[in-house]
Amino acid sequence: MTINKIKLFHLVLRACLLPLAAILPYLLSALLLGLLPRHGDWQPASGGVDIYLENNGVHSAIIMPAATADMDWRQLFPPAQATRQERVKNATHVSVSWGSRVFFLQIQEWADLTPGKALSALALDNSVLHVEHLPAPHESADVRKIPLSVQQYRQLIGLIRAATPTGADGRALQIAGAHYYGNDAFYAGIGRYSPLSTCNEWTRRMLSAIGVRTPVWSPFVQPLFWQLPPAAPR
Repeated sequence: MTINKIKLFHLVLRACLLPLAAILPYLLSALLLGLLPRHGDWQPASGGVDIYLENNGVHSAIIMPAATADMDWRQLFPPAQATRQERVKNATHVSVSWGSRVFFLQIQEWADLTPGKALSALALDNSVLHVEHLPAPHESADVRKIPLSVQQYRQLIGLIRAATPTGADGRALQIAGAHYYGNDAFYAGIGRYSPLSTCNEWTRRMLSAIGVRTPVWSPFVQPLFWQLPPAAPR
């Protein structure tokens, strides 16, 4: 092998290893900080409000009662904005999640993902809120019940309201024409998406801020579930 070929080989090798060198510390940090708990002494409350944490394999959402004495989410996120009213007329709960505008609105299937879209999403992309109107949830491998005290739920209400820009009518700012399932809608969010501030990290911050046991950091959805009690058998 000539000197030039050796140099070329080394350049190619470095080019291949550089992304790996950047990704490995990120993944290792996510694992280690995902195993470390915040609010390790947290205990589920009784006599309060049950919320749920949902996992679709990549993304997390917080599910709450559509209406309680303290908050009617249907006033902020009107079910009438969904495109299939037969799917929302009997809804008793809402799910709220936060994420990248590009990921949410332009990438609905893996086939939609391109390097350009991925870079746009990861480079401090604008955020959106996704809200679904749902029937009563049940615990499963992908849905975990989190019993809150009334005070904790009031705190959560305040946090989500503060994360929701509204118009003069007091409603969230809907993104016209953006829907997934017909029982949902998208709204303008606050903050920017990045590898450090992901959809799952947003969920973690919401739960941690009200004293629920969470990981120290959770860019991925799985560590959120590691820190919660297992689902009750049905």
